[in-house]
Amino acid sequence: MTKVPKNRREFLKQASVWSMGMYLGEPLFSERMSRIPHSSPADPLLDWSDWKKYRTSVQHPCLTIKEQNVANAKENIRKYDWAKAHGTRIQDVIENHVGLITDDFLEMMIEETTPGDPLWTPCPSCREKGMPVHPHGLWHWDVALPQQITCTECGEIFPNSQYPENIVLNTNWGKPQTIKFYGGEPFPVFGYKEGRPAFSANIRSRKVQWIAGFSKTLAEGFQLLGNLEYALACRRILLRLAHCYPNWLVHVGYGEYADINPKIAAMTINNLPTPELCPPPNKPDHSLWTGYWSAGRASGVGLESDFIRKTVAAYDLTCNAGYPDGSPVYSTAEKIAIERDLLLESTLLLVGDKGLNNKSVSNRTAVALVGRCLGHPGLFRFGLEGFKKTVDEWFLPDGATSESPFYGLMTLGGIWDMAQASLGYSDPAGFRDNEGTRMDDLNLYRDTNYHRVWEAFFNGLQGDLAYPPYADSFTTTGLDVAYVELMVANYPEKASYRSLLKALCTPTLSLHSGSPLFNNSFNPTTVDPVLTLPYDLTKPNGSSSFSLYYRIPGLERRADDALNLPDWCPPHLRIGHLRSGKDGRESLLLLSASHWGIHHEQDSLNLYYWKKGKELLSDLGYLWDHPKKSQNIRTLAHNTVVLNEKDQIKAGRGGKLVHYNAFEKIKIMEMASSAYVEASTYKRTSVLVDHGNGHNYAVDFFRVAGGEIQDYVFHATGEIHAINGIPTSSWKESSIYDFSAVKTAEGNHVWVTKWKAGADLTAAAWSVGQLGERVFLATGWGQRDWKNVDIGATIPYIVRRTKGKGLKTFMSVFEGFEGNLPFVKNVTCLEGSGIIAIDTLEGRDYIMSCDDSGTLAFETAKGIQVLTGHFAAASVRNDQLVWMESID
Repeated sequence: MTKVPKNRREFLKQASVWSMGMYLGEPLFSERMSRIPHSSPADPLLDWSDWKKYRTSVQHPCLTIKEQNVANAKENIRKYDWAKAHGTRIQDVIENHVGLITDDFLEMMIEETTPGDPLWTPCPSCREKGMPVHPHGLWHWDVALPQQITCTECGEIFPNSQYPENIVLNTNWGKPQTIKFYGGEPFPVFGYKEGRPAFSANIRSRKVQWIAGFSKTLAEGFQLLGNLEYALACRRILLRLAHCYPNWLVHVGYGEYADINPKIAAMTINNLPTPELCPPPNKPDHSLWTGYWSAGRASGVGLESDFIRKTVAAYDLTCNAGYPDGSPVYSTAEKIAIERDLLLESTLLLVGDKGLNNKSVSNRTAVALVGRCLGHPGLFRFGLEGFKKTVDEWFLPDGATSESPFYGLMTLGGIWDMAQASLGYSDPAGFRDNEGTRMDDLNLYRDTNYHRVWEAFFNGLQGDLAYPPYADSFTTTGLDVAYVELMVANYPEKASYRSLLKALCTPTLSLHSGSPLFNNSFNPTTVDPVLTLPYDLTKPNGSSSFSLYYRIPGLERRADDALNLPDWCPPHLRIGHLRSGKDGRESLLLLSASHWGIHHEQDSLNLYYWKKGKELLSDLGYLWDHPKKSQNIRTLAHNTVVLNEKDQIKAGRGGKLVHYNAFEKIKIMEMASSAYVEASTYKRTSVLVDHGNGHNYAVDFFRVAGGEIQDYVFHATGEIHAINGIPTSSWKESSIYDFSAVKTAEGNHVWVTKWKAGADLTAAAWSVGQLGERVFLATGWGQRDWKNVDIGATIPYIVRRTKGKGLKTFMSVFEGFEGNLPFVKNVTCLEGSGIIAIDTLEGRDYIMSCDDSGTLAFETAKGIQVLTGHFAAASVRNDQLVWMESID
């Protein structure tokens, strides 16, 4: 037995294992997956009688593109060059491919054999050449060469006679199928120890995903341009899919197939009545590996919704198409075949999964879209229930993401069309549910917590309109124009959302390629892991599609203030955002006390500092499913304190907001954490001081008591070019952690480190040493790209170490300055463990942070001034008090 221990099903329900870079069994909505019921064969959602009763009552188009949206699009195309260009792109994509839609092409693209998945296909050629091997592989596929994939790393083309797929599994249910696997040495693929690539199955899935996307593009082209040829081609695709889909088996990307009726497999996925098919040397155990999490029929990634949402949209936009003489393009029999054998059939697997996570919410939306399109209120309610649980329970009560900005966007990508399609929804005339109630004129943007979710995504942006890469988030994650268009369209009273749109697209709203600052899109049909954005990526410039349909013509004429980002500390997320500059976009200081959970990292009390487009104190971000992802997750990869050279705990780690005050000139956040069991105190106070005109800096106090070794760690974002305050002769060679080029010296005084944070920005870190403190400078892990673009990258790490019992206070000042003249001239530790003076180009600032309370005394022309409290700060210029603040 090569998969898991004999108690595998219990393991799948409760163990924390990685799959697709996400925890499988961590608590979701205060419940473990093992407590979430699954469907039985008698599930009422398998009853399609309401479809027969109400299907003809639906007014199409009814999903995310309604008649008014089409009208907007046509008017935008008439008035604006950007819209004309996008309409031309749609037409060009269609004209370049519509001629391919023949019976032979469709039989080749949509095979009767079950597709596999674009992922879970490591490259044996890379392994043979000694190159890094990603568990999913890094592949390129093109519709111009649809029967092959190419490894982007080693260049080998597959299928390949040097790596034959000579392991064959034969299915028996329905139409017999042949599934082939690579017969060489297996690969460990996450917890699946004997994984086997299936190149041909991978290709089948890519072909199906492309053709589904093209069907939607054809449907949009028909609505915008009125070309009947496009609707006819769309119809042919949907009919071919309806012919093949009912025989596609429930399977998972790891290569296990349930060789039984898909309806039964969907309801018994973790307890199959017959053994599953799996590639040797794996042996069947009557369950599919990871269950719903990686299951599908058109693909095996756990996101069957991606396929369904495209095809149901294509049908919705074309099902009422007619010939010039008024006769319908779709016959009644063809409509019933597509509705029953493709769209309703596609919901079977999805309604079986009653759990809620950042994949299943997307699947529930797909079910709701089918219900909305086909007049099935029960299916619509299944998606609606998932939507409400998502915005009320997956997202935090303050609207912030419970996981990370990236996975928050992925989850948002799973529900956006639920809200959009349900606008104005009413149950069919005469319908009442089992409780005797009905729904009329829905608006989920207004009637749920959804509005707080959008506010949180707005408030969490940094000045360049990307997101800080905390937790499992990429350094390129940002809020795409597509989402902002939804915000503007559905919350017209929010001027801040219009300002954001104009910041992304210029004040005249003339650019529509999305923000040039980041690319947040992941597309499974082009190797990437998950679809996080709401548009169809088989089309170029997908965000322009949202501008086309949802933007009200004339919006650019609205007079709106410039974008201003607020200071923000959501109470449930517990991540404080302090900003500088008149618009809040100059710098961002971020301190995290977020609880441990799914897609969080071992980063409690991590400090991140960004200024003018550059990181001064960085977070390495997310390596997704990279084999070395733990290097970015571990505590040592973050700017925090490591105790006893160990990682912080996971389960049970709590965070607490102690103080958060944003005064005009100085802003403070203080947070505590229980990230180490041995720590009686683990608390950080971080301060942003802003003198205006780009002159700002951060002050940091980290108090810790516990453990035998306390390491205050931060890493530079560029090569260190100056160290002042520690003589060159004092440095000695040493070793620490897994670092290289380590040198050490005494650090029990004030010293400063400088490095280039960018071409025009220098970072300076003033370290205020304490008794017994020692400093280590080293080189360590610095990779940030999961595709290995920067493989082997290293960065400088600075470790300030103390040993022994008692309370330790690490004090620091961080600054980013342009040119050769820093604003901070000197830093001095005053009497007491929590008072420092910062000499600047303008005068002297005093900052006091106490464990309990204290007294800050400073001299002015009027004599000695005294402030008492837990925290106090003052600024003196030419012996005159400029400002002062205190917190009890």
